[in-house]
Amino acid sequence: MQIAPLPKNEAARLSALKGLEILDTPEEEMFDEITKLASMICDAPISLVSLIDETRQWFKSHHGLKARETPRSLAFCSHAILGDELFVIPNAKNDKRFKNNPLVNEDPHVIFYAGIPLALDDQIKLGTLCVIDNKPRELNEEQLQMLRLLGKQTVRLLQMRKDRDKLEIEKRSAERANAAKRDFIAAISHDIRNPLNSLLGMSEMIREQPIPESIHHYVDHIKNAGEVILNLVNDTIELSRLEENASVLNNEWFHLSQCLEVYHNFFKQETKRKKIEFRLKNEISETVYLLSDKRKLEKIIWNLTANAVKFTHHGSVDCHVYLETKADENANLIIEIKDTGPGISPEIKDRLFQKYNEFVPDGCEISGSGLGLSIVKLSLEEMNGEINVESKVGEGSTFKVKIPTVWKREELSPGQKNLTNHNDSYLPQFSSRKKVLIADDNELNRKVLKNYLKPLPFDIVEANNGIETERILGSDQFDIAFLDIEMPGKHGTEIAKALSSEKTRPILFACTGLCMPEEKEHILNSGFEYFMPKPYLKEELYSHLAEIAKKHP
Repeated sequence: MQIAPLPKNEAARLSALKGLEILDTPEEEMFDEITKLASMICDAPISLVSLIDETRQWFKSHHGLKARETPRSLAFCSHAILGDELFVIPNAKNDKRFKNNPLVNEDPHVIFYAGIPLALDDQIKLGTLCVIDNKPRELNEEQLQMLRLLGKQTVRLLQMRKDRDKLEIEKRSAERANAAKRDFIAAISHDIRNPLNSLLGMSEMIREQPIPESIHHYVDHIKNAGEVILNLVNDTIELSRLEENASVLNNEWFHLSQCLEVYHNFFKQETKRKKIEFRLKNEISETVYLLSDKRKLEKIIWNLTANAVKFTHHGSVDCHVYLETKADENANLIIEIKDTGPGISPEIKDRLFQKYNEFVPDGCEISGSGLGLSIVKLSLEEMNGEINVESKVGEGSTFKVKIPTVWKREELSPGQKNLTNHNDSYLPQFSSRKKVLIADDNELNRKVLKNYLKPLPFDIVEANNGIETERILGSDQFDIAFLDIEMPGKHGTEIAKALSSEKTRPILFACTGLCMPEEKEHILNSGFEYFMPKPYLKEELYSHLAEIAKKHP
């Protein structure tokens, strides 16, 4: 018996082999299929994908053989990797290199051997694809050619496996980076929202006081700055979800006029404060329902309108909504936002939807995050929609959105008709007094919420920690409870879960700065009926309360 000498490039060969990170890994179907096919083609009982390291030959696939490795000093493959072509031993008992080899005279009785070296592009040979029989024999030319081809496929599989593993490592690294980014954004969002709630709420309370107009002007600046920070936080979260493809379409049937109600009231107030006019022209019948992602659609309309209002100091902002219906239930929802702002120059227009493109025309005092339009663009791509911009410098801009949708016509119930006809007065209408609990460890947050609830027939009780909140709810009956989530002593979700088994329990509002989608889902699943992110939007709060007032007047 002769032991095969080491290849001249042994160091490079071992380095390449270890770089594959394949040694001692479990069996894989793609390699097992190669050895099974080789066995069938060559009519051989044993076929192996054999890799040679410093001391052994290790089998990535071992068809017809139980062993996973043998000593390198005994390996036929150690001889095969010294050449470039098929290494064939018709009868090992007649070959001086192998006739005293234990693998020949003992199990598995290797008499016939044919192995093709598995060579990388730089001719580094990692091992072989080989077939083995227990009797002397030959392979015909067709079998030899097929073995060569299978050898090439095995090398490709080794390379593909390496590339796949590399991609998997990069994917895991990207996932860890995304998780770290999500955690960072969630923490920053929470830490910013709580003080913003106080800042925006208090600025509104101050503005309601009989103070000089000059002071009102300063308060407006504070409120504007706070809203810019809030929009930046919201846009950062939204963009993060879109870029991760964590955002998914949630199509549902909804009535567009009801969606536009809060939107119309909000921008009526915003434009009134800026002494410009806001007009909404909705040509979609009240009996028409759309099938689309309601939340994304609202985000698109709000972002485009907020941009228009921000940049318009004289004149008006107009929103025109209509359907381009087709012969069947398919249609295009058209949204046009037109302003009389400064307009957009051609060089700015070309990069308008790029991330962090902060377009600040002359006369605009406070810039935005530079994320709103990129969010609109990404959301429209998800919805198979499109957006076009027409603008003249000094005259204004028009943004036209087209979104494919499905529509149907249904008559509204009397309750729904009432809901769509109270645009001028969106204050909830309760016919009886309600007992309400406000639980928050931050006194300013409690004051802000109390101020919003002041016009309503509510008897309000306050609590400043979780333990006190649980005690008060256990000793008295309440109609509505506004619970902060992260209170000292007891978490808001724990309180909600404990109340879920009670026969009579208040309607629960989750008031929180935890606003990531997964946080919202977790909070609502703990037993809350409503989710109210900080800083509170009065219009959203009143919309929820109006819904409650209809069910529990």
